[in-house]
Amino acid sequence: MAETNILKGCDFDAATAKALNGKKIVALVTDKTGTELLAIAGQQGLSFNMESETTEAATKDDSTGGWTLKFHGSKNWNASIDGLYSPDDEATKLVAKALADDEYLCLKICKRTIEAGSIIYEPLRMGLAIVTSDNFEAPHDDNVTYSMDFEGTGKPWLVETASEEEIAAAKVTVSAS
Repeated sequence: MAETNILKGCDFDAATAKALNGKKIVALVTDKTGTELLAIAGQQGLSFNMESETTEAATKDDSTGGWTLKFHGSKNWNASIDGLYSPDDEATKLVAKALADDEYLCLKICKRTIEAGSIIYEPLRMGLAIVTSDNFEAPHDDNVTYSMDFEGTGKPWLVETASEEEIAAAKVTVSAS
């Protein structure tokens, strides 16, 4: 019997589509000393974006049929976080200080799970970043909220390209008690 050529992952069944719920994803920051990894409190939204500029070569070459050729250019990444503002949150203070003092932070985006009395932070994305904005909004009749924007510097660490050893080394477990 001939083997069929099925594209893996295109069937979207329950075993293939292991979607994560956004509330399990948390942003953490640490300063240049790396002594404390702090979860940003009140997080309600998070986005992480990677982009690549392109360059192109116009061609009249018949071998390409007149199609423009594209090439990868500079790459960059950024992240945005928003949520309910807490002036006592240590991570919020660290972000504000980093912006005010022109310091770099390590931004770590993790999947958070709780198992047997421990909180496990499994890395999805992380990298060195600068804070480009730190805002809060205080409407008269609603909760105070914040938004923070980060611009990455250098290549980010990605779970999709990391080895099992690198993933295990980047995982953080904290006792919940």
